[in-house]
Amino acid sequence: MLTQNQILKCLYEHYAVVFPPIEPKEALQASVKLVKAGVSSIPTDYVSFLSATNGLVWNGITLFSLNKIEREKGAFFHPGIMQNYVFCQNNPTMKRKLLLGWGWETIIVYDSNLKEYQILDRYTYAPIAGYSNFLDFLHTLVKPLLEKNV
Repeated sequence: MLTQNQILKCLYEHYAVVFPPIEPKEALQASVKLVKAGVSSIPTDYVSFLSATNGLVWNGITLFSLNKIEREKGAFFHPGIMQNYVFCQNNPTMKRKLLLGWGWETIIVYDSNLKEYQILDRYTYAPIAGYSNFLDFLHTLVKPLLEKNV
């Protein structure tokens, strides 16, 4: 099984956009605000991801940074958890979930009740897939790349 750093290296070599990492204490401080708002805290394995790359875009998948990152003189921004948690806070279907990203017709969340990362249908919020840890989710991302090299 590949490590998180090996997966990120593989994605980067296949044109993923990555961002400078954050200090873990930044995510822990943000988690306090999220919990007070009734949303899930940032799971420790996602904090580890943010400590390696503060967000990622690859092949139609966007994994959020901690805070919005403005690029190209404001013409583009990478979404952040702290700017999008209100989506979960104000949506009864998303109670105790944390929005971590999105893909084609899907959203990526952490469900603190189930202690699970989930890919949900963007419109119905029906679960498509679930992962007990973030590394398993990352393996799903690189699986097509690994199969090409076999």
